[in-house]
Amino acid sequence: MSKQRYYYRKSYTGSYSAFGTAFVFALVGVISLIFRYTDIDFIGLADWGYWLFIPAFFIALGAFKDYFNDSRLRKHVLLSLQNTTGNRINLDQFSKEIGIKPNGILRVLVDLRVKGLIKYSYDSNTGEILLGESIQYCQAPEFVEPPSKKQLEVIFPSSETEYCPYCGHKAISEAQFCENCGSKLP
Repeated sequence: MSKQRYYYRKSYTGSYSAFGTAFVFALVGVISLIFRYTDIDFIGLADWGYWLFIPAFFIALGAFKDYFNDSRLRKHVLLSLQNTTGNRINLDQFSKEIGIKPNGILRVLVDLRVKGLIKYSYDSNTGEILLGESIQYCQAPEFVEPPSKKQLEVIFPSSETEYCPYCGHKAISEAQFCENCGSKLP
């Protein structure tokens, strides 16, 4: 049902590795110019390397666009949370109201929590967001890196897990959702 819904706001990327890529392209372009003026020939870089300034420019433009879009979405979600009455929020309903995909909202919430701007946890039975409640992360000792979805079916064929397979937080045995990351438990 929610996959057919139209979201009018952009997606939240939360990753700015494009800045690094643009920097590497620009750096190779600068090195090629140095090679060009010092008559150093390394794999012909002096002849073609300066062309890398063009993709570096467009990659940097895209990275700045994503950065400012993400900043706008963080402000929008934070403002919407401050104007929300009550401390329980249904993710799908909140997503529909503000026009951002649920997965994007979850990523924004994590970024806001890391920056210390909000406190929240998830209801382990309904998956609702509980505002104002902080969660004390307690990693299960048997937690290993998150497996793929296919591996999850092999590793956890039953629904009884003792920790969240996505973040490693110790889960309540009858919980349907993780209190820390909000993921549906297998």
